[in-house]
Amino acid sequence: MLTITAVCGDITAQEVDAVVNPANSAMRGGGGADGAIHRAGGPAILRDCVERFPNGLATGDAGWTTAGDLPARWVIHTVGPNYSTGQTDRSLLESCYRRAVEVADELGVRSIAFPLISTGAFGWPRRDAIAAAVETIATVNTRVEDVRLVAFDSEVHEQVLMQLASKTPIRILQGVRVLHQRGYHRLRILPGASPSGMHWRVAITAADNLIDHVSFPHVIDLDAALQYSTGGLAEFAGSEVTVTTRPESVAELILNALPGTAPTDDDPAYVSWFAELMRLVEQFQLPPIAYADYFDASAGWEIGGGGGVRHARPPEPATIVPRRSAPMPSLPSTSIPDDTANALYRL
Repeated sequence: MLTITAVCGDITAQEVDAVVNPANSAMRGGGGADGAIHRAGGPAILRDCVERFPNGLATGDAGWTTAGDLPARWVIHTVGPNYSTGQTDRSLLESCYRRAVEVADELGVRSIAFPLISTGAFGWPRRDAIAAAVETIATVNTRVEDVRLVAFDSEVHEQVLMQLASKTPIRILQGVRVLHQRGYHRLRILPGASPSGMHWRVAITAADNLIDHVSFPHVIDLDAALQYSTGGLAEFAGSEVTVTTRPESVAELILNALPGTAPTDDDPAYVSWFAELMRLVEQFQLPPIAYADYFDASAGWEIGGGGGVRHARPPEPATIVPRRSAPMPSLPSTSIPDDTANALYRL
């Protein structure tokens, strides 16, 4: 099983099968991580580059050489796009990670360390570069087992950790979208922000098991809902869910946890609304909240918490027979009990 971890340290010191070098197209060494890898590995790397790549390497492509004196066995070189000179096509950056993993598979690599490609002198916006790295590596089909994303300082390391942490909630929401596409239109989510603001939680349940009151939305019967919290780490529906878990696998976990769920294919308005919500979630790489102590939900659901990006409140469900429930308690609009909050960790 593929794992992706964030490491704070020196790319040249990683004891892995292969390290990835963010090279320039000439493949003759350079500055930043490229220069550091050539200096630490010694002249054998450059000699191999000259022999194997006499005409250099194209942007987005990758190839391997010896690792010389590095603790790794191979260096996999890849040429990132230079954002500063107008190479802003994200697919080129994604191709760097994809091709590097493909080369790793050709070599039989099981552990590999990546720097954050194109974030140095090439000027790619760091947040998007981290998202591209995580998302691309997580979705490739590979025999590599251990991928390290190596950050050069604690601030960048924290950003990588946050990006990895945000992916489990997004994978869960993508699993719901898969089920919508399969016709499970009655499946609903209720995300929000807990009073502490420390953890993201979500309830997944049937439409008739929710009360969508603006100031106090809640699940009627918690036993008939699937719940998840970032406080539970990677545990979801009795299984581990991480950035590398496929949305289709998450969908199966949801169905197993909610055995009474059936496809109805009868509420396309909600499915379309949810698809637009997911477009925003995937654009900003942050999960949504439907309520929190610190904001007014009447303007719609918020993406990420505090960023000001909103999505309209969900449409009314198609006609269904509602569940009977006790009268809703009267609570101050700024106080939501933690045991009913299904909420967002501010990422």
